Amino acid sequence: MEIIVHTMEYSGEAIYSPLILRNYLSSDYSQYQEIYNECFSDMRTALCLNPINCCDTEADLIQKHSNVFILEKNHKLIGSVAIHGNEIDDLIVAKQYQRKGYGELLLKFAVSFLQKNKVSPIRLHVADWNQRALKMYIKNNFKIIHTKTIN
Repeated sequence: MEIIVHTMEYSGEAIYSPLILRNYLSSDYSQYQEIYNECFSDMRTALCLNPINCCDTEADLIQKHSNVFILEKNHKLIGSVAIHGNEIDDLIVAKQYQRKGYGELLLKFAVSFLQKNKVSPIRLHVADWNQRALKMYIKNNFKIIHTKTIN
């Protein structure tokens, strides 16, 4: 099975995000794990990647908690985005909240955060299989700068 992965780079203007997110806490683990696995299981199944459920362990997430930002609605975790160096990673939104603009809000938060911290270039990686995410990134001024096929 071949997997096509695009490296994308932000090429837009400065972004202001009014979104206020908090950092990951150990008490978030069960909700985070559930959302993370539900977001990636269809893709991992289609691409024959194992394990299907691939969320980091609780200990791993605690180690990088300051890089993982949590979006809540009514005190319930509904999404998250991670920022590592200049890379936006693990942008997830609970299924029942998808297609309502939350992914775009998380993306803009991450870009704004990196810009405020004068980090560039701003990059992310996306599997070609995930066309919805790819289209959202393009709509938000990310350009494909490299494509790699993994066997």
